[in-house]
Amino acid sequence: MITAKLVFDVREALKEYSDDGELSDSYILYLYDIKRSKYLRQDINNSQRSIDISVVQSLCLELEEVNSNECNIDLGCETIIRTKRAIPTPLQLHTKSALTRVAPADRVSRPFNLINRDKAVYASGAPFPNAVYAFLHNDGRVYLKSEGSALKLLECINVSGVFENPLDLINYKNCCSCDDSTTSNTCFDIETTDYPIQPHYIDLIKNEIVMELAKLKVIKEDKTNDSVDE
Repeated sequence: MITAKLVFDVREALKEYSDDGELSDSYILYLYDIKRSKYLRQDINNSQRSIDISVVQSLCLELEEVNSNECNIDLGCETIIRTKRAIPTPLQLHTKSALTRVAPADRVSRPFNLINRDKAVYASGAPFPNAVYAFLHNDGRVYLKSEGSALKLLECINVSGVFENPLDLINYKNCCSCDDSTTSNTCFDIETTDYPIQPHYIDLIKNEIVMELAKLKVIKEDKTNDSVDE
């Protein structure tokens, strides 16, 4: 379901149809984001469940070669490849990484080996030296490590995962060669992209938001009436 429909359903339930600043569309979506993160975190932290594809988003990021000192980890190399931009904040999980795939941008190639940042120092001693290892660093960028030379030929990669705020992907493209002057290739388009949440959570989250906003509305009306009585 697209975000405009999610917002309309809340406004319909509250009989509040105008974006008057006190109940803005952005605030309603903010509430959706908070509650979505809560339920997804509960689901995904359950080690018996895999990550539902409907909540996964993807973006394309250009790469750059930098001095390995940039990552403050002894990787046994002079330079390392990383994304030029930080990725949107991944969903904070206890049991697994919220990133599900890092791969060449053509999306049909085999994905790289996703590892924890703390294990990156052991990549040099891995049994397959030409394998590519990817890890998310504290600076929010994805770093790539390999003993092979092919990695330096890559210009961009595709990163998939579950993110705290799905609307953050409005500011990213789904292909590295996209024309920045257009929004047709944005990773999230409010008008056309389905909000990444499983259908069975939509009504649950909507009802929670409606209840919270209805209570605030009553409190506001009571304060207004009290001031008039004075």
